[in-house]
Amino acid sequence: MASQSRKYRGFSTERVVAKYLSTWWAHADIGRGAGKDITHVPFDMEVKARSAFQPKAWIDQVTKRASKSQDLPIVVCRLNGQGESSPQDYLAFMRLGDLVDLLLSSGYGDYKGDRDTLEPMRCKMCGAWSFTETCRMCQSDPDANL
Repeated sequence: MASQSRKYRGFSTERVVAKYLSTWWAHADIGRGAGKDITHVPFDMEVKARSAFQPKAWIDQVTKRASKSQDLPIVVCRLNGQGESSPQDYLAFMRLGDLVDLLLSSGYGDYKGDRDTLEPMRCKMCGAWSFTETCRMCQSDPDANL
């Protein structure tokens, strides 16, 4: 059974995370009971401030709950030694498949085809290697003639 100080630390951490998220989701608030720890946000967030580190159990908990609403399941974990003044430094984690989906929908998947079958191109402007039509170093076409 968790001590009273650990319970209060957990409740305090939920408030800190909700306040931090309210910068982007104005109505972010704490939930109580068996539902979301942070309400009025477009994802399901489980907030933990425990001394025991049990990531598998925590991700299973939020994933099971989020599967009902189709929300993105995320765990935020305040580690021992982390105060309340820096919630941006708390750990946040999710399943790798969810992260890949999020990254692809955010524009990080701009490869045209499977990277294993693509041939890298050497940029004639800066010499960097690229798999894409635009060199990420100098923003030019790697095949462009000088």
